[in-house]
Formats: sequence, C-alpha cells, structure tokens
Amino acid sequence: MTINHSIPDDVVEQPVPYSEQTARIVRRAILAGNYAPGERLSEVELSKQLGISRSPIREGLRKLADEGLVVIHPGRGAFVAGFDLTEIRQLMEFRQALDVMAAGLAAERASEAQLREMQAALDAGTVAHRGTNGISPPWSTDFHLLVLQAASNPKIFDRGMEVHTQLHLVRFRSGSAVGSAETVHSEHQAILDAIRSGNAMDAEAAMRRHVAQAYDRIAHVVQHGE
Repeated sequence: MTINHSIPDDVVEQPVPYSEQTARIVRRAILAGNYAPGERLSEVELSKQLGISRSPIREGLRKLADEGLVVIHPGRGAFVAGFDLTEIRQLMEFRQALDVMAAGLAAERASEAQLREMQAALDAGTVAHRGTNGISPPWSTDFHLLVLQAASNPKIFDRGMEVHTQLHLVRFRSGSAVGSAETVHSEHQAILDAIRSGNAMDAEAAMRRHVAQAYDRIAHVVQHGE
C-alpha cells in the first residue's frame, strides 16, 4: 500500500503558537490517512515541510501523544498510534461511560435549539464542522459530539472529544458493514427520542445499547476484515 505523505495545504501563521499549529496540521494529516498506524513521524521532515524549527515540532507531537494519536518512544521518536482489539475494547468502554452519562445529562439539560440541531444532523446525515481542532469527523461522530455538547459539561465534552478522535483513527465506522448505516441511524434516532422525552434513564439505556452494538460491529471488522 502506498501512503501519501503530503501535508494538507495549511500555512503556519501568527499569533497561534507554532506547536499548536503543528499539532493541528499533523492531526489532520493523520486522520486523513496520510500516515499509516505505526509509521514514524520524522521531526526533520516535518520541520522542512512546515518551515519551522524542530522544537515546536517536538512540542506539537507531544500534544498529539497526550491525545492518544501519537506514541513517543524515547530514543526512537514519534509514531502514529495503532490499536489492537484489546485497546479498541478499552476505548469503547471509556466511550460508553462518557456517552451514557452525556445522554442522561442531555435529557435533563438540552435546549430546544440543541434538540433541533441533533435532529437536523440525523436528517441530513451530516452537520456543519464546528471548530473541532481541524477534525472533520463522519456524521455518526458528529451526532455524538452534539450529545456531548448538550450535556453542558466541558470536562465530559473534552474527554469525549479525545476518545472519539482516537476511535476515528481506528478507521472503522459503525456503518462499515453493508446495510448498517440504516441501523446506526435508527439507533441514533432512538437515543434522540429518549433525550427529547426528558427521561434520563431511557436516554442512558438507548446510548448504552448503541455503544455496545457499535463495538460488536467494529470487533467484527477487526477480526474478520469485512
């Protein structure tokens, strides 16, 4: 497989710190599939491509390591993170804890505007990108981010963003299997209906079922490659 190592058409600019810009640009390249899991990220090469010194490059890669997108091995350098089935299960368990809690809180706190936005996301199959650090996630992820926002808890949202970003890197969507897009949409609609009803327990139960089924779909693809 040939990997396209091109960096997106970004320009390093002031006054955003170079390290932040490095993290944004490299994050986008990783999530776009320009680097394979386990591939080394050369500080020298990135320095040449971005036209800045290696110090902010190194800081930017450390930030991506904190997000779980990069693994840094002392003496060897930075590598794009890769996930085996055990790690994916751990991520999904963490995601379930956050998403279930967020769904319950959203049932209690979501505004009418947020409910309309979630419904519009489901109806359109996509939602406008909302400044998620340069990430343009698939529509399924967008819906979950809207639920996290509706929980009105920044700490839950920030951690939820991290785990959803890592799962995006896994490159397996809930709708990977043929015909499952309709299933995912139906599950999301059930979650939203429960949130709209204001019943936190029902919203949590609907989200818990959805995340469990999403893990089963991902595990099937990882194990069987289909």
